[in-house]
Amino acid sequence: MREAWDATLSLLEDPINPGFVRDFIESIVVQPVPEAVIETLVQESLKVPAFVWKATMSALLEDDLSPRIGDVAAPTLVVWGDQDAILPRSEQEALATGIRGARLLVYEGGGHAFYWEDAERVAADLVAFVGSLDAS
Repeated sequence: MREAWDATLSLLEDPINPGFVRDFIESIVVQPVPEAVIETLVQESLKVPAFVWKATMSALLEDDLSPRIGDVAAPTLVVWGDQDAILPRSEQEALATGIRGARLLVYEGGGHAFYWEDAERVAADLVAFVGSLDAS
C-alpha cells in the first residue's frame, strides 16, 4: 500500500482521472462484478475530491488504532475476503481477537470489495449476524 501511496495516491489532483478510479476499483475485486456496477462506482468515486482520497489513504497508512481496539463494546462481525490484496488476514484476526466476542467471517475467493462481488451473500450474513444478537 505504501508503494501505491508514493507512486500514485499522494500525487492525485483534481479533477481525478477516470482511468485511475476504474483501475483502482477493478484492482480490489477478484470475482466478476457487473459492468453497470463498476460504472456506477466510478461515477460516484469521481465526485470525491483529491484531498479526500489523499486524507483517507494517508490515515489508513498512518493511524494505529490497535491500542483502542479493546474499547469496542458493540457486537462485532469482522468480514474479510481471502484474496484481499490490501488488508492481510493477520490484521483481521487481530481485530477479531482484540474485540471481545467478535467473530471473523472469511469469504473464500473474495477480494477487498467482496460486498460488491456477492452482495446477496453479504446481506444474508449480516442479517444472520444481527438476528443472532436478538437471540442472545
